[in-house]
Amino acid sequence: MTPPGAVCVGDVESAVREAGLSGRPVEVHASLRSFGVLEAGPATIVEGVLAAGSTVLAATMAPDLFGIPAPPHDRPPRNGIDYAAQGVSGDGAHAAAPARVYNSTSTEVSAWLGAFSAHVAGRPDRVRCRYASGEFAAVGPHAKRLIDAETHADVFGPLRALVEEDGAVVLMGVGLTRMTLIHLAEVEAGRRPFIRWARGRDGRPVRVRGGECSGGFESLAPTLAPIERQFLVGRSRWRVFPAREAVELAAQAIREDPAITRCPKADCMECADAIAGGPLE
Repeated sequence: MTPPGAVCVGDVESAVREAGLSGRPVEVHASLRSFGVLEAGPATIVEGVLAAGSTVLAATMAPDLFGIPAPPHDRPPRNGIDYAAQGVSGDGAHAAAPARVYNSTSTEVSAWLGAFSAHVAGRPDRVRCRYASGEFAAVGPHAKRLIDAETHADVFGPLRALVEEDGAVVLMGVGLTRMTLIHLAEVEAGRRPFIRWARGRDGRPVRVRGGECSGGFESLAPTLAPIERQFLVGRSRWRVFPAREAVELAAQAIREDPAITRCPKADCMECADAIAGGPLE
């Protein structure tokens, strides 16, 4: 029996249609707690978006599970890392690194992403990125097209495809600090993505790219306010942004004031290096 006041698939579908997102790819960042009660947990969100003919794109990265420390011979400066604090044995072996090698069949995500991302990554009908540590996964008619846009050189390819496919971002009960699309705006503003490392299939370290600190992204709220729309679904406040306009506006704001993305931590190395332009190679 459905609990009284629970949000059901039909509620989510109606909201997606009301937002004008039917048939379009949608990057979803969601706090399940924000809804109050979901009839079937995170599946309620995914199935509601699918019922509207749309595609779900979700962040599913797991750098803490599949990443390894920087190898001694490959440590570019201005890369948001205190290399001296990383443990590497004298022969260059990463003794503390996980032995696992990521592949697109993996279902694990970093715990800090939450239950929604974990649900998407674990679904049998999802398509997950081939490289890095599974940065994104998608479910729905546009899923393969979105995920196939990822390359070794462009981890944000699925976000570019989201823009090209007239997609949108929906923040469900979360703030801009969770909006991975802003990392693409950083790249468009001229920043180089940070370099991290994972264990390749041959056992040797391989470079992967990614965005890091997003603790200051809420400072972009006034910039994005003209294109933001809000909806209430159950208790969850949805913030909806068209992807193309969001990237354009955020990139322009970052070009004009690079420090706009600085987080509250005065000593954040990731923010300082990103504001300076990213790694030097």
